Order: sequence, then structure tokens, then C-alpha cells
Amino acid sequence: MKRTGIYSDHLQPDVWSSGGVIIRKNNNEFEVILCERFSEKLIALPKGKPNTGEDVKTTAVREVQEETGLKVKIKVKIKDIFYSFNNNNKDIHKRVTFFLMEEIDGYIGNHDDEFDKVYWEQWSSALKKLTYQGEKDVLEEAIKLAKNT
Repeated sequence: MKRTGIYSDHLQPDVWSSGGVIIRKNNNEFEVILCERFSEKLIALPKGKPNTGEDVKTTAVREVQEETGLKVKIKVKIKDIFYSFNNNNKDIHKRVTFFLMEEIDGYIGNHDDEFDKVYWEQWSSALKKLTYQGEKDVLEEAIKLAKNT
């Protein structure tokens, strides 16, 4: 499924997911968790679809924990991004809600098999590595928020 590159807040979403930007400070530099899937040449922020009955925050915490191996807590909402993709000749409009998160516990080696590699990256380098512009925008906002907290 290829994204069409539409990033707009006026789309009525057909589906939604949520995720997080986990940030830490290391030697006065912000680092962020990235998730990489080799087969798709994808580098992304952790996120995913809700289980039945989950709200946006519960989904974000669960998905981030599954995909990264880290137990996290939400600090603040960053923003929503909207995009469209085609699935079986049908345009699907999606909203993804991202939260700024803090690592509480865990180990990135315990991530699930959805991604091949999960790692910490300096935020400036992460901005260049992320595959999709919408997630780059989310990371820029997250860094602004992190600097002010």
C-alpha cells in the first residue's frame, strides 16, 4: 500500500491509529526511537491500529510497547497527521495521533517482529532517516515540546 502523500487535517478518516515519539536526552542531545523494516526500506515511528474497545491513548501505549519493547508513559499529545493510501482500488483516509512519550522501563531487544530493527538515533539524524514527511513533521514538533518540558 503506497501513501499518496496527502497530509491534510480536513480529511474525514476511514481508519485511525496512534503511536508515539519516545525521546531521551543523552549528553545534552535528544535521541528518539526509530523502527526499521528492511523489506520495505521503511524507517518509521512506532504506531498501530486499535484493538476492539481501545481509545487513542491506550492504543498508543500498547503499540509503542509492542513495537519497541519499551514500557512508556504519555507526556503530551504532539499532533494528528492525515494521509491517504490505496487498498484494493479504494482510497483509504487515515488519521494517526502521536504522543510525546517517556521511557519507563524495558529493553529494545524485546520488540515484536513487526520491525527488523529498533534503535535510538540522534533527533537531527532521525529527521533525515524517517521515510514519510508527516512523521518528520511530528518529530520536529516533538523536539519543540521536549525542549519546553
